[in-house]
Order: sequence, then C-alpha cells, then structure tokens
Amino acid sequence: MMRQIMDALRVDGIPFDEDGNRIRCFPHVVNIAVQTALKYLSTTTFDPAVLDDFEAQHENPEALKQDADYRTALEADVVQSARQLVEKCRASGLRREEFAETIEDGNSQGGWGENKKPLRVVSLLKDMEIRWSSTFLMVDRVLELAPAIDSFMKKDKQHSIAYLALRPTELQVLADIRKFLQVPHVVQELVSAEKTPTLSLVLPLYEQLIVMLDNLAEQLPKLAHAIKAATTKLEEYMEKTRKTPMHIFAMMFQLYCRILITVS
Repeated sequence: MMRQIMDALRVDGIPFDEDGNRIRCFPHVVNIAVQTALKYLSTTTFDPAVLDDFEAQHENPEALKQDADYRTALEADVVQSARQLVEKCRASGLRREEFAETIEDGNSQGGWGENKKPLRVVSLLKDMEIRWSSTFLMVDRVLELAPAIDSFMKKDKQHSIAYLALRPTELQVLADIRKFLQVPHVVQELVSAEKTPTLSLVLPLYEQLIVMLDNLAEQLPKLAHAIKAATTKLEEYMEKTRKTPMHIFAMMFQLYCRILITVS
C-alpha cells in the first residue's frame, strides 16, 4: 500500500518515501517478535543439516543440551499442550461449571498446595495469535490454577481428557516461558496505558526491551534460543523505524515541550 501511495504521488511530482513515512504499530511489532520466539521454542535440534539461517547463528545453549526432560517438553510444544488443555476444559458449559466447582470445593476444604492457599474462581483463558499478550495471559492462568486443573483432570468424568494433564516438568517449563512472555507484556501494557501520543517513546522502548530480553536470556539459558529470536526480530524492526524521520521529530518535539514547561 505504501508503495502504491509513493508511485501515485511521484506521478504528480510529490516526493514520498515508502520506508521513511511508514509508522508501524509498536505493540503489533512486539507481538510479531513474541510469535517468532514461540515458533522457535520447540526448535531444539542440534543437527546443522536441518537448522535454518537463524538457528545456525544462535546455537542452543549447553544447559538445554544437558536437560533432556526440559528439552523434551519444549520439543513437544508445551505451549500447544497448554492450549489444548484449556480448549478441552472450556469445551462445554457443563465442563466449565464443573471446573469452577472443583476450585470452590478445594477452597472450602482449606485451600490448595502445600501452603493451603485459596484459588480465585476464574476461568481458563484461550489465546489467539493476533491478540497481544494473549499467550502470556493463557499460560499465566494455567499456572495460577495448576493445582485445581490437576484435581479436575483426575475426576472420573474427565477420563477422556486426562491424557492432557501437564507433568511437573512441563509446568516448570511453562513457568520459565511465563517469565519471558511477561517482559513484552509489561512493555505493551505501558504503551497502551498512555493517555498521550506515544510515538516519541517507540525507539527508546525498542532499545530497552531488547536490553531486558538480553538480560533475561542469561537468566533463562534454556530458553535463550527463543528469546534471541525475539530480539533479532525487534532489532530488524528497530532499524526500519530509525529510517522514519517522524519518530525523530516526535522525540525532539517532546523535548521541546518539556523545555517550555520547565521554563514557564
């Protein structure tokens, strides 16, 4: 579309650059980076013959090579396993009611887990690829309600879906994935909460998010290959954004406004 606009304007002698005038939606770009990372989560091969260009540049960490159970959970696509679990638990109104009753029964008997804490009586959440942070919210809710899910899946009525129950290792991997997904989620929420134009914030936020993810890759070495996929995608879009003069203008204008406010 931008190229068509450029061609149309150039016919009339009006200069227009398709890259220099494109303003991308920052939360949308963050979602693209997250989806890229989710794609690479289950790609843990160490065979150079089947690696794509990105994987060849970012070898999987030694920590992942040494943890067979963790690697198996990733290769089996633990996020997809959680997604299937959520879909089945929400498949009918009756099943949703029985799940809520399971939580209430556990709460009335003193709570859940070793600390006997009550759980919120809330539903599991589905995710959608095009909805920002939806995978984070889905995983977060699964982990929050994990004790109730385990109890629910053991009921005789749920025998047909019992095979979808998540193992302790899978829950551990999901907890790490949640830590990763929380970083872009918080950044997206920060931008969405702003009541004023946020164009001037985009370039600084790109840089801060990349630094945060680089640090997180060191804290979660078994997920470093996926986290680096996200940062690579963000760096790609950050370079495109730097070619748009409007971002620089917005940053300078914001600075100008702050100076005026300070002087006055």
